Amino acid sequence: MTVQSAIARAAGFATEPVAIVWTDTKPEGALEFRPGVWGCVMWMYARVAKDKKTAVFTRETIGCIGAALGLGFGRPFERHSAKSEEGFCSFLSNGIEGAQDRAAYTAVVESGRDERNKKVLARGERLLKNPEVAKAFLAALPEYDIKEQYIVMMPLSQVGDGEEVKSVVFLADADQISALSILANYGTGTITERVTVAAGASGCQAIGACVYAEGEGERPRAVIGLTDITARRNVRKMLGKDKLTFAVPYSMFLEMETYVPGSFLESDEWKELIASE
Repeated sequence: MTVQSAIARAAGFATEPVAIVWTDTKPEGALEFRPGVWGCVMWMYARVAKDKKTAVFTRETIGCIGAALGLGFGRPFERHSAKSEEGFCSFLSNGIEGAQDRAAYTAVVESGRDERNKKVLARGERLLKNPEVAKAFLAALPEYDIKEQYIVMMPLSQVGDGEEVKSVVFLADADQISALSILANYGTGTITERVTVAAGASGCQAIGACVYAEGEGERPRAVIGLTDITARRNVRKMLGKDKLTFAVPYSMFLEMETYVPGSFLESDEWKELIASE
């Protein structure tokens, strides 16, 4: 199966859409974190998008616990430096200040892997107001614990026959986000129902679990992501400062592809817009 995106061609994308696939077959020569080593999954996404590489993840090589939640390897909070779900909620929010058991969480901080990790654990990432809000966030985040061994990111055109694409991810600037948003609503006439922003979700959660869940609904939506400031910092040198992700379930991608012929993407206005960059 070779899929060349009409959207990417017409909208002037410099990078090919990235496909996320669940599989029991490990691709040869794929990028992969070493077992037990921390790493940001969005680094791998950036390599796949920019360099047309393939990246593979297992439960042992997922890079970080947030990515395990985001891509579909359960919720192994005990493997995070915060040690537990309760600790993880303090880590996501206001650290020692909001911890229910401050003494226990202070001990977790003191056992951090290095001084930077200890500092972040102590203060918290401040991405959510307090642990109670963080707990509500985790309850709202779609949960997946897949049966397959591997989660693979690859250029869409490299997806093989029989492989099931769970998410298609565009790396888009503001003009391209505009185009994709219009296409998402093109066949429905709706304004707010077909696109959502993954507010507060990590970069990987916004291209993984949030999109998987949309694909299971009767009216799937596109998910705008890379609003995660940690991920943005991690990929800034590779992707620049002006990009967001726009991810859709595969069925929605195929629908949007059919809208290209005869659409605004063939208009002089659109061609003039992208020519002026």
